[in-house]
Amino acid sequence: MLQKIDVGYQSSLLRPFEHVHHGFSSRKAGDMRHDAGNRKRFAGALGLGQSPVFAQQTHGNTVPGDGLVSTTFPVAVVTADCVPMLLVDPESKVFGAIHAGWKGTLGGIIVNAVRAMVQCGAAKQRIYAAIGPHIGACCYGVPEERAQVFIDRFGTDEKMAFQSDGKWHLDIGWANYRQLIEAGVLSDHIDAPPTCTSCQNDEFFSYCKDSKETYGEMMAVIGLRSIVKKRFARRSAP
Repeated sequence: MLQKIDVGYQSSLLRPFEHVHHGFSSRKAGDMRHDAGNRKRFAGALGLGQSPVFAQQTHGNTVPGDGLVSTTFPVAVVTADCVPMLLVDPESKVFGAIHAGWKGTLGGIIVNAVRAMVQCGAAKQRIYAAIGPHIGACCYGVPEERAQVFIDRFGTDEKMAFQSDGKWHLDIGWANYRQLIEAGVLSDHIDAPPTCTSCQNDEFFSYCKDSKETYGEMMAVIGLRSIVKKRFARRSAP
């Protein structure tokens, strides 16, 4: 589940790993895409001693395009309805931040991220994943053609694609959860709390719900404490 902190949330699944710094910002922390000051303050509040590197985010399914995997520098993505995911293998200290819109979800961005982590030394069975705030199926109405391509790709799954009040709806959070399982991540290693950035618009930014005046984006970031300490040590040496 998500545990609230002053300017955002952390995953109760990842918090026990003391060397892992992570978090999902909330509306209270401010817009993370356009304000470098907000990004720096949020990273600092999490204990990160350096600014994270952000994915390019082209709404695709590639790593590093819409996700970053690292063993050194902190990594981050920004979202405002799309699905942010933070992953870590606490033993190998390989971690990643992933942005999954509907195109990236359909294309298997999270599967590609798990594969990239394994190539860096992680083991699928040791990976922990936290799915952050995103739009829920309750508010994510889509054209029938979009729902159909998900049905074609994943099969009939009434939790993923369903009709309500004559409209098709998608649950892209559930689609990414399913793919994590299919990629070999253990179910009890996945934190997938129910959220809806549109329903909970007072707490989160939402592309679908916000106006031009109120719109912003949130950060999902992850890094390691040991790396922060080492970098400070090098910088302070004469």
